[in-house]
Amino acid sequence: MRSGFEFFYDLARQAIIPNVQIAVVEDDPLVRDFVVDTLEFSVNRKIHTFENGFAAWQYIQTSNPIHIVFSDIHVPEIDGLELTARIKAAQPEIICILASGNPADELRATEAGADAFVLKPYGISDLFALVQTFVVEDRGRRG
Repeated sequence: MRSGFEFFYDLARQAIIPNVQIAVVEDDPLVRDFVVDTLEFSVNRKIHTFENGFAAWQYIQTSNPIHIVFSDIHVPEIDGLELTARIKAAQPEIICILASGNPADELRATEAGADAFVLKPYGISDLFALVQTFVVEDRGRRG
C-alpha cells in the first residue's frame, strides 16, 4: 500500500489544471491553516487566502487568475453563498466549493451555483478527494 505522501505526490504531478490557482476563504484561522496546508501539499502551489468574502471578491475581480474557490458559507462581509453567486455570474468557469457545519446549507449552496459542498467537520481525505475531482480529473469543469 502506498503512503499518503506518495499518493498525493502523484496527484500533484498528474494535475491537468497547470499552475492551478486556489483561493481559500475562511475566517477561522485554525481551519484556514489546515485547509491551506493540505491543499498546498497536494497541489504543490501557493494558496491564496482570505478572511472574508469581500476581500476574495475584490481579488477575483482583478486580472489575477483563480481556478478554484474553497469557501466557508459563514464568512464575514460577503458570505460564501453570495460570493459564489457573484463568481458564477461573472466567471462561471471558476469552480466554487462551499463548506458548512449545517447539512441544510447544501441545498442553499447548490442554489447559489456551487460545484460542490463539503460538510464540516471535514478531514484531509475530503480535501484530497476534492483535488482529485477538480484538479486531477477535472470532472467539475462546466463548459
